[in-house]
Amino acid sequence: MNFNFSEPMFRHAQCAGTRLALSVGDQNVSYSELAVLAQRTAAWLNRDPARPRGFVAILASRSVEAYVGVLGTGWSGDAYVPINPKLPEDRIATLLEIIQPVALITDAGGRKALTGRALEAAPALVLRSFDDLPAHDPEDRPRQMAAEDRAYMIFTSGSTGVPKGVVVPLRAIHSLVKGMQEVYGFGPHDRFSKAYNLSFDGSIHDMFTCWNAGASLHPVPARQLMAPARFIQEKQLTMWTSVPSTAVFLERMKLLQPGAFPSLRYTIFSGEPLPLRSALAWQQAAPNSVVDNILGHTECCCFSTLERLSDPPNVTPKLGLVAVGKPLPGFEAAVFDKDSKSLPPGQEGELALAGPQVASGYFHDAERTAARFPAIDGKVWYRTGDLVVVDEVGSLHHLGRIDNQVKVLGHRIELGEVESQLAMICNTDAVAAVAWPVDHGSARGIAAFHCAEGLSAQEIRDKMALRVPRYMVPQQVRCLERIPLTEQGKIDRASLRALLEMASDAEPSSSELPPVAVP
Repeated sequence: MNFNFSEPMFRHAQCAGTRLALSVGDQNVSYSELAVLAQRTAAWLNRDPARPRGFVAILASRSVEAYVGVLGTGWSGDAYVPINPKLPEDRIATLLEIIQPVALITDAGGRKALTGRALEAAPALVLRSFDDLPAHDPEDRPRQMAAEDRAYMIFTSGSTGVPKGVVVPLRAIHSLVKGMQEVYGFGPHDRFSKAYNLSFDGSIHDMFTCWNAGASLHPVPARQLMAPARFIQEKQLTMWTSVPSTAVFLERMKLLQPGAFPSLRYTIFSGEPLPLRSALAWQQAAPNSVVDNILGHTECCCFSTLERLSDPPNVTPKLGLVAVGKPLPGFEAAVFDKDSKSLPPGQEGELALAGPQVASGYFHDAERTAARFPAIDGKVWYRTGDLVVVDEVGSLHHLGRIDNQVKVLGHRIELGEVESQLAMICNTDAVAAVAWPVDHGSARGIAAFHCAEGLSAQEIRDKMALRVPRYMVPQQVRCLERIPLTEQGKIDRASLRALLEMASDAEPSSSELPPVAVP
């Protein structure tokens, strides 16, 4: 079989070409039109048929160019790497230098971002307009691809200060789409949201599950991400996927009115803890929808376990959060101790996952790959770093992390990367970072601490904004005489959080940044 992820879209274009495939703003693209643009993009990429398959960087977001770029890259036999055009110039340049792409596909935002060092790091082959594409060849079809061929690479925060690339093979997308179709039974009548940016791994489900079913994809405008009620109603969406922060925000603003979203059949929340209160409020707003909490990992093709909101709901004790449930089809889950031995239900340990959705590993990082993807008894597992426990009915409950990784509004952040950038800016290793504030297990920002003199909090934030994505810029920056340490000589993050709690009743800093939605 052909594992090319563009193949299902192509098949729908052949048999139902006039059906809506993509709606971006006032641009409605049929399956036939999408297939033509994808084929022309693939032909542009394959102008030199002798070149080796490689990575194609996509510096685009929420545009027809972005999604055509993905499908055209797959059609050509290459692997795509999404880059958010809103990243700082130096961050874009660093990613391009790591990727060494064979080509770069842009939209208007991407072209605007391609300046200075980022432009210098760009490959010679850059697509700036569909007008630059060759004519359509109706005889061309998606390249034949094998299960282990690379599909895409997504970068996540790296503890050393350098983002790490997760390389995912085509078999992972195939397994994800097959499993989600088995659970939900999507069809051509469905209308999918796309709240996630391409560089956020949940986008994998939104695109490929949608086009596999012959359904239509509706990217949510950035300005409506945290208040999508009107968008859901106007587009008559049947499938909604987002981080729980969306439901939390709408519930707090009293915008989840009973019966507000009657068109929704399915809702998936993923990327951060799901508070029960917000889940119940969403259920009332979408009375015809099931509401599912899904645990996801970039290293496992975005979705891993599922817990459906039930009556009574399965809630994690003392945390008020919906459980994360049981493995999706194709997955095997285990709770490991530090020696990779399986623990019985009721004992806390690290969640490990095995199955065809597990990634190939980290790009050019054999040591980290071996540590996080160990082969045990002939089976490759991904050690997630999530602290979990299995209850009496076999459902998993997420209890936090066993390392210094945090999630801020769905974005995965290594505190070590924040601290590495702080150290360079402050010219001292006496720095620390913690997730703050935290509400129902979900962080809304980062607080930073340092012992440097002569730098204001605003100066540090301004310099951080030139180095890292906005969601990694600390909302609070505090100067201390010393960074508290534990008896083992590690950063005492509990003490730092206690300092923040003591000051929480004080008036917020005027320079504090608002919460950042998933871009």
